Amino acid sequence: MQPPNATATNQEPTLVGIQTCLEIVFPDPKTRPGKRTFLEWKARKYFPSLKVGKRVFLDPVQVRKALDKRFTIEAID
Repeated sequence: MQPPNATATNQEPTLVGIQTCLEIVFPDPKTRPGKRTFLEWKARKYFPSLKVGKRVFLDPVQVRKALDKRFTIEAID
């Protein structure tokens, strides 16, 4: 049996709510986009989400990867 904090070693996604995901992906409150902007990105399907009934859950790792892919501008050599 694994201790409760051993989930970091598992490959299972951690699902959190919208506000929590926003705080995890953007830890600095001064540079964090607004919740309304984040919800607009979700509506435009910039990152994957999971809806169970009325609740919406996000995997912060997947959200970060999707935002990195969409918003990263590659340097020209």
